[in-house]
Amino acid sequence: MKTTTYLIPDMSCAHCKARIEKEVARLNGVQVADVPVETKVLTVQFDDQVVDSATIIEAVTEAGYTAEPQ
Repeated sequence: MKTTTYLIPDMSCAHCKARIEKEVARLNGVQVADVPVETKVLTVQFDDQVVDSATIIEAVTEAGYTAEPQ
């Protein structure tokens, strides 16, 4: 299991949080996706044999936000 963080600079509310977490959590191999509104830092625990960072960033982009690896 791997843990990675991403800054989501354009996130601003609880709706954003829910949308991002939902999109990332639905990816096969993702165990945890959490992004507090206060920090705007998405923490993802995932199986890196199943999903990679590029796919996680793509899911955030599809949700309508920007993800910057930390």
